[in-house]
Amino acid sequence: MASITPGNTLLERREFPVVHWRVTPVSSTAHSEVILVHGLGEHSGRMMPLARQLASLGYNCRVPDLPGHGGCGGEFHHAVIEAYLKSANATEVIDRLQALPDNLRREADEDNHQQLRALYRISFDEIIETVEKLALWSCIDGNDSNRPHFIWGHSMGGLASLYAACRIDRDFTSAPAGLVLSSPAFAPPPQEDEPLLRLITAQLMILSSVALLRPLAALQRLGLRCLGLEEDARWASDHVSDLPSETLLHVIDPYHRHRIPLCFAARLLPAMASSRKYARGLRTPVFAFAPG
Repeated sequence: MASITPGNTLLERREFPVVHWRVTPVSSTAHSEVILVHGLGEHSGRMMPLARQLASLGYNCRVPDLPGHGGCGGEFHHAVIEAYLKSANATEVIDRLQALPDNLRREADEDNHQQLRALYRISFDEIIETVEKLALWSCIDGNDSNRPHFIWGHSMGGLASLYAACRIDRDFTSAPAGLVLSSPAFAPPPQEDEPLLRLITAQLMILSSVALLRPLAALQRLGLRCLGLEEDARWASDHVSDLPSETLLHVIDPYHRHRIPLCFAARLLPAMASSRKYARGLRTPVFAFAPG
């Protein structure tokens, strides 16, 4: 477990119950804990500025790299996480990332290759389980001090957080005190200008929703390869800001995934379709917001 102290926060990498980063205030005792869950194609570093702000307000934060995302805990991965945690804005993150030595960048290439291969076989249920395990551990870890815990999920992380909360909120001893959803992925991205991708999305919805048709998913993937449409950037967070510095940061971030396998995106569609039904039965208080 490595510990780093950037500013007024302590950064630790933990292996249990799932691999995650823990950001805690150095100068005060935390009164609450928040699990921060990143979006599709992103990584834990993207949530570090928020973790730093929350830590300054007295919150402990746990920030996982979801399965198929982020790095594997090496020296370069630590440096990228530090860059996000220490920097005041996107421009400063860019400067720190560009200053990293080139000989370490091979680590990011190896990590990305490994995570992309994993993303082809990972189910969305594994994503949900990661959030659920971390939420349950946060509850157990905070029992002695009676610390309430919250879950904050962004985009796909918001979708996974909703389902994780639905699994545990019937038990008042483990239910989170609240759920924050920023731009939750309750529907696929718009495809109005690309009829072919709209058709493929509809096909993938059928393949992933009907059990008898699931064996056809492999044939669908082969067809997408032949069409050069095996991956789609629109499923990643390429257009999350109008700020030039944020746009540039997404381009140079070594752990930001710009192309998402459509076979993985297809596994999100049934969860998206059922999200409103599950939300109606949720007891946990929810605050949801999206940029207008």
